[in-house]
Amino acid sequence: MADVVTAEYRLAGEAGLTRFVTAVLENVGVAPDDAAITADVLVQADLRGIESHGVARLESYYVSRLRAGTMHAAPVVTTLRETSTSLAVDAGNGLGHPVAKRTMQRVIDKARTMGSAFATVRNSNHYGIAGAYAMMALEHDMIGIASTNTVRLAVPTFGRDVLLGTNPLAFAIPAQDEPPFVLDFATTVVPRGKLQVYDRKHLPLHDGWAVDADGNQTNDPQAALRGALLPLGGYGTDNGGHKGYGLGLLVEIMCGVLAGGAFGLDLPTTGDERSGAFSHFFAAFTIEGFRDPAHFRADMDVELRSFKESQKARGEDRIYVAGEIEHERTLHNRANGIPIHLAVWTGLERLASALDVPFDVAKRS
Repeated sequence: MADVVTAEYRLAGEAGLTRFVTAVLENVGVAPDDAAITADVLVQADLRGIESHGVARLESYYVSRLRAGTMHAAPVVTTLRETSTSLAVDAGNGLGHPVAKRTMQRVIDKARTMGSAFATVRNSNHYGIAGAYAMMALEHDMIGIASTNTVRLAVPTFGRDVLLGTNPLAFAIPAQDEPPFVLDFATTVVPRGKLQVYDRKHLPLHDGWAVDADGNQTNDPQAALRGALLPLGGYGTDNGGHKGYGLGLLVEIMCGVLAGGAFGLDLPTTGDERSGAFSHFFAAFTIEGFRDPAHFRADMDVELRSFKESQKARGEDRIYVAGEIEHERTLHNRANGIPIHLAVWTGLERLASALDVPFDVAKRS
């Protein structure tokens, strides 16, 4: 994949960036194991090119809440219900990443014995990219699923009230020689973090991404940040906006309602500093329960290649399948350095100085 780094970016090494994030979180009271898990998920997002969910959020979301005490650095995590195939967890208003990873691991362990398993987590916080948890199932010849509700940021189709979050869904399915199929998407047209990225870069938004505070479609990231996101498909029903709305509500039900956590109007909106309001859903099931895993992976290669090798539209030279771009970016960024926008880099430097944590993250030649 071509190098997309410009003068607005600095290159960080994976190991150095992970050590820095871990040290910052430990500095504000997070246990070493929890800090390491969180750092791994945040850096994984930047490796995959999902900069809206990476280290850009370290100070603005995680550290600020931990220092203020609105999010607990040392949460008491409890199991509320458990069967051979299900699990309900209370995250104790801690970081979302550690409880999400440990819960998904428990789901995988149950699925290894029972064939499939499911879990909910409530009283949690932002947990990074949903795909990180779905992909945990890949090495076990399983299909993984993860989702979460979020701060209310989106309007329903034909509505003006902000009622739904970006509510992502992620599915991870293994292949043999091809990269795994990893479908990780917000049920809004874009996540709010993408509006912030475009605002940092002084770029106009694309049509159909967002509305302003009055419900009018807008291309101004500042106006959109004061307004709301649109469901996947955009405004109205002509381009399928009602389908994105339905998917977002589905996530809301499977996470918030099923978990017994906050949902609907009880979820915070932008500017509300409440923590512990989010809920997550996880699932895993074995391929072996349906057919031989090796044969399945071989057929996955055939399936994925049939799309990639199909005829391209005029002027296009490549067709991708879900997860392929992120896979290639990970390989590229791991070898050449992780691009960090200058505004984010400067913010990390300030955070390092404020907490007296060494900022030794630059990629070594």
